[in-house]
Amino acid sequence: MPTWFVTGGSSGLGLEVAKAALAAGDNVTVTSRDANRLKELKDLGAHTISLDITGPEEGIVKVVDEVHQKYGSIDVLLNNAGYILEGAVEEVSDAEAKEHFNVNVFAQLSVTRAVLPHMRKQKSGVIGNMGSIAGWEGGVGCGLYCASKFAVVGLSEALREEVKSFGIQVVVIEPGYFRTNFLSAGHKVAAQKVIEELKPVVDPLRGIFAAYDHQQPGDPAKAGKVIVEALTGKGPFAGKELPPRLALGSDAFGFIGAVLEKEKKSLEEWKAVTMTTDH
Repeated sequence: MPTWFVTGGSSGLGLEVAKAALAAGDNVTVTSRDANRLKELKDLGAHTISLDITGPEEGIVKVVDEVHQKYGSIDVLLNNAGYILEGAVEEVSDAEAKEHFNVNVFAQLSVTRAVLPHMRKQKSGVIGNMGSIAGWEGGVGCGLYCASKFAVVGLSEALREEVKSFGIQVVVIEPGYFRTNFLSAGHKVAAQKVIEELKPVVDPLRGIFAAYDHQQPGDPAKAGKVIVEALTGKGPFAGKELPPRLALGSDAFGFIGAVLEKEKKSLEEWKAVTMTTDH
């Protein structure tokens, strides 16, 4: 049975993926800054650990090595931990921006670097990095979040090519809006600074987030099942290579398709200028 290492499993899609993997009979290790928040998963049979993934790298390596020693392998890594930072680009402080990237990007790097030596040695493994449809287009009022998800895509696509000869697959999972606590107080973080002149531009986004909270179209339990199938090669993924980017949700399909069409139209519109710069 495959062994999972899941970060940020106390709520949302991370929780649902862990539950689905446990239901499939897999070994599942789940981390959170406070393992007490993982009681539901512990009661279901998960191995739960308190881990600050933004902490010193040696601490992360120690935990990963202990999990590997416990189970003999780490077959699936799901880098799920992350949050959304609401605020205009100018409103977000340097400290807020750095903390956002620490959690959404650099923590993924630290955990991935800790797991990869084991996967390379065993010549197998799957790494799922949680992205978002926000990684396709910058959005008003959530530019830092979008930027972090763009970064996840770039790193994941490079890593995918670097490790495929070791039998390791890498995929960015890009959900649309799913009915979790992601947009709720305590999960969504707002920039402390509010610029009055920008409120007419940003406030509509804040209103949309508030109205959409727990009204999202996506079913997180269904997403959890699909992610487990994807990362363990079951169901529709059996015998197939994972795509570089896996969209989840009907809204994701529509949004990404519209972005691609818009970008292609812009590229074609400016082709004459683009082609003038060669030697």
